[in-house]
Amino acid sequence: MDALLSEPLARHGGLASRRQLLQDGASQELLDRTWRAGDLLRVRHGIYAAPDLPREIIRSARVGGALAGPSATALIGGWQPHGAPLFVSVRANDHRLRHPDDAGRRLTRRDESVVVLRDAHHLDPLADGLVVSPVPAVAQSLLHLPVWEAVAVLDSVQRAGHVVDPVDIELVRRRLPARLRAAVDLADRRAESGTESIARVRLADAGIGTLVQPELTTSIRSDLLIGDRLIVECVSVDHHSSPASYNSDRRRISEMIVLGYTVLEFPYPDVVFAWPGVLATVEAAMWTLGISKGDIPRLRTLR
Repeated sequence: MDALLSEPLARHGGLASRRQLLQDGASQELLDRTWRAGDLLRVRHGIYAAPDLPREIIRSARVGGALAGPSATALIGGWQPHGAPLFVSVRANDHRLRHPDDAGRRLTRRDESVVVLRDAHHLDPLADGLVVSPVPAVAQSLLHLPVWEAVAVLDSVQRAGHVVDPVDIELVRRRLPARLRAAVDLADRRAESGTESIARVRLADAGIGTLVQPELTTSIRSDLLIGDRLIVECVSVDHHSSPASYNSDRRRISEMIVLGYTVLEFPYPDVVFAWPGVLATVEAAMWTLGISKGDIPRLRTLR
C-alpha cells in the first residue's frame, strides 16, 4: 500500500475517513485505485480500513460505532458466549446504523446479531475510538449480560492480565449501578474456562460454595470442589479439540476417582441452557455424600 495511505491509516488505528486521508495527502484517484486492487477496504460510505484490521472491528465500524462489551474484550483474550451478538457503542442520537456485513442495508431493531449500546457519550473518544478499552468494556458486559456470563468475561479478562489493578476494578465498579456492583467481587482469575465461571456463579447463587482450581495432587487440578469430596468438571468441545486432549482428560478423571472423589461432568450447553437439571444433579450428589450447602469447601486426604 502507498505510504500516503498506510501512514495515515496507521495513525488512526487502521481506519480513517475519506476526509482524513485526503487531508493527509492522499488523492481520490489513489483511494479508488488501492481499493480496486484489494489493498484497501471500504467499510461504509466515506470510511476506509487497512485490510489486516481485525474483522470484528471492521464489522462494528460498518455499523457505525466502536467494538464494545464482550466483543471488545474477546480481542484481548476474554471469553464471550457462544453465538454472542456483536456489541457496538454508538452515540445516543446516531440513527444511520448499517448492518455489520452489508453497508448497503440499514440495521433494524429486530436484528438480533447486533446489540447497540447508545453510550458513546460516556466513553473516551481517544482511548475508545475503534475498540472500547478493557475497563468500560467489562462494565458494559456486566450491564448487558446475565451476571454469570458477565463474571465469566471478567474472570477471563483478568486471567489474560487486564483489569487486575485495584484502581481499574474500582473504576469498573463506579460505572455500574448499585445493584450490580457486588458482581465485581464474584470474579476469580483462577477460572480456566467460561463454563467453569458460569457454573461457579450459579452454584453460589444456589448457596453452594466452591473451591476454584484446587490442586488435588502435585499434577492434578480440578475445576470446582464442593465440600471435601465432590468435584464438578466443566467440559466443552473447544477444550477437547483433539482425541489426545479428550483421552488425557479421561485419565485425569479416573485418577480423581481413584483418589476417592466423586466427579460430575457438565458440558457448556447444560450449564447455560439446562441449569435446573445440573443443579438437581449436584444437590443429589451432595445429599448422597453428606455435604451440606453451608459446608466450606476444603482439600483433605481421602485415600
